[in-house]
Amino acid sequence: MKKILVIPKNLNNLGNILKTEINGIILPIKDLSVGYSTYFTIEDIKDIINLTSKEICVIINKTLHKDDLPLLEQVLVKLNKLNISKIIFTDLGVLNLSEKLNISKELVIYQEHLNVSISSNNFYQKRNIQYTLISNDITKEEINEISKSNKLMLTCYGYIPIFYSRRKLISNYLEYIKEKKEEVMYYIKAKDDRYPIIEENDGTTIFTKEPINLINEIENIDVDYIILNAFNINEELFMNTLNNYLENKKEKKETYTGFINKRTVYNIKDYE
Repeated sequence: MKKILVIPKNLNNLGNILKTEINGIILPIKDLSVGYSTYFTIEDIKDIINLTSKEICVIINKTLHKDDLPLLEQVLVKLNKLNISKIIFTDLGVLNLSEKLNISKELVIYQEHLNVSISSNNFYQKRNIQYTLISNDITKEEINEISKSNKLMLTCYGYIPIFYSRRKLISNYLEYIKEKKEEVMYYIKAKDDRYPIIEENDGTTIFTKEPINLINEIENIDVDYIILNAFNINEELFMNTLNNYLENKKEKKETYTGFINKRTVYNIKDYE
């Protein structure tokens, strides 16, 4: 049976989530993660460990600079002493430093739009990476093929990052048009669609136009863990959706599923 992990929106949301029958939570690490509503320090994680027996994972998805390495090393050493199960990471600096420090936690590679082939996943498996948080850019058939030789996680509900830059793109744009940055979240309009965009100290992230929801597809997808992300979602709506996943209750209407049933095809045009 697939296990359910949840990324909370805030501390209040976390309290309600821990009361449910989920298997665990994922906590973004402060100053080492981007694209989330709430970030957690080591002290926060210690407090949460004392509140629950559920599985606790952390995520480090920031594109790292050499100046981040001292903090990363400190955090990894401290995490290794805590009762957490997995470290989900994007930058390969986390892998290299984890090997150097003999980190004993399970490692999960998460590279959003990369690492989408059998060969790349097998390569990382040989590097002692136990799981892949697989991209939402590929179809369920492709995911199922990769799952035959790799342990997988998949984001099944929530906004999906489609672009990240370390640059402060909103501030730069608003400065160019001589306006002040007054909102936490803005939107990029493309035809009739609106894409959320947030700028943080560590960069700018653009998300899908709406939350992905694979509730009607999940029975046909072979993964070990499914992830639900509460970022930018009304708490009541999120809790209702979470309960639907726990009860395996299908949605009556069609949901946004991204590429899960739609193979990406590149057409090369002829140019004179």
